[in-house]
Amino acid sequence: MRTQILVLMMALSTLSFGQKTITLQVKENTVPCEGVAPMDCMQVKEGNATSWSYFYSTIEGFNYQPGYLYKLSVLKTKRTGNIPADASAYTYKLKKVISKKKVQVPNTAYLNKKMVLTRINGKPVTGGKVFMTLDNTRNSISGKSGCNRFNAGYKLSGNTIEVNPLMGTMMACDPESMQLEQDFMAAMGNKKFELQSQGNTIHFKDPKTKTAVLTFQIPAESEIWSFINGKKWKLIQMDHTGQDYGKAMIQFDVTTKKVSGNSGCNNFFGGFTTQGDEISFTALGSTKMACLDKGAADTEKKMLQHLSNTSLRFDVAEQTLNFYKGDKLIMMFGMVR
Repeated sequence: MRTQILVLMMALSTLSFGQKTITLQVKENTVPCEGVAPMDCMQVKEGNATSWSYFYSTIEGFNYQPGYLYKLSVLKTKRTGNIPADASAYTYKLKKVISKKKVQVPNTAYLNKKMVLTRINGKPVTGGKVFMTLDNTRNSISGKSGCNRFNAGYKLSGNTIEVNPLMGTMMACDPESMQLEQDFMAAMGNKKFELQSQGNTIHFKDPKTKTAVLTFQIPAESEIWSFINGKKWKLIQMDHTGQDYGKAMIQFDVTTKKVSGNSGCNNFFGGFTTQGDEISFTALGSTKMACLDKGAADTEKKMLQHLSNTSLRFDVAEQTLNFYKGDKLIMMFGMVR
């Protein structure tokens, strides 16, 4: 009898080993994150945690709805045996929804998109020389301030953004661009703003006066492709190395969704698809001429490798067409006049 009780207790102990009930708060919005692939993650606080963390797993039995702040009772179990490389070390199962509160979610459609400055303190700004992107995965701002590249950290809380001091390169430009840069840096850096998003227009307002200090415009996809379409774009930088890449260039036909160009030695051709600022090249082919020049051969190999990536991010900055893999600028093309 004692032996049976001991065996039963050991079995129960084995079943409960690595298991515990935890409290999870789940935030009202998901954010882009990088697991084994790009994905959207819930943000959670476990127990008495004071800061939000990305949640890369799932909660069995939990039906998440954006716009609600949840408090959950969850059974957390440690996995045993061989755990797949792309799996969490724990499994999660919903025991009870303790609370579910409706939360007003701010419009943050402007995040991770290029914004072009159109006004400073009510005065029009033209030429597209000042632009920036708010990266919400790194809480960083990067862009061009008129002449130089700049970056800064920021903190976003609801519709309020606090911008850290701007750090930039130190190139000299024409007087008009330098004055624009000076005005922008003075208006933007180390300040707090109230954000107002109206379609593709974003106002950075003074929290006290409610007047727009800076106004930005997100270019429509049709505008961007109208500018790219049909032009020849010469490769001027690859993997952070700027140099003359010879014949390497790229050209797009928006109507037929075809891409063509030269990869340094051979001509290439294929198709492309886009979704927002993401682009994928399809059915790429090329001529088969021998590359006797080692530099051209190296250029060709790297360029075709980059174009063969599953998906790239792109943007247009003044006279350049830029391609990114994750956060890394991998190719920059200059418009051929």
